[in-house]
Amino acid sequence: MSDNEERSVLLSVLAGIGIGAIVGAVVALLLAPKSGQETREDLAKAIEKLKESVSDLSHRIKPALETVASTIRQKAAGGGEAGEAVEHAPEQAQA
Repeated sequence: MSDNEERSVLLSVLAGIGIGAIVGAVVALLLAPKSGQETREDLAKAIEKLKESVSDLSHRIKPALETVASTIRQKAAGGGEAGEAVEHAPEQAQA
């Protein structure tokens, strides 16, 4: 997997999460009977929380994607430790 493909996968995951969060926030705002000021404050808080979540997620996903890319490179080059690297990828993502 090339660097461009890795970035594409990461961006796709982050975009999906971001779009889901935005849709959820919009639905929640439309269904909640609040004043305009309260709605704007809630929206600002939701956007800030979304930024933090996306940032945290990108930091957690990056090591796992790097491990997967390294594993693929090793397999392509005939490396023997590729299976171990794949097994440890989920642990690195949770760290």
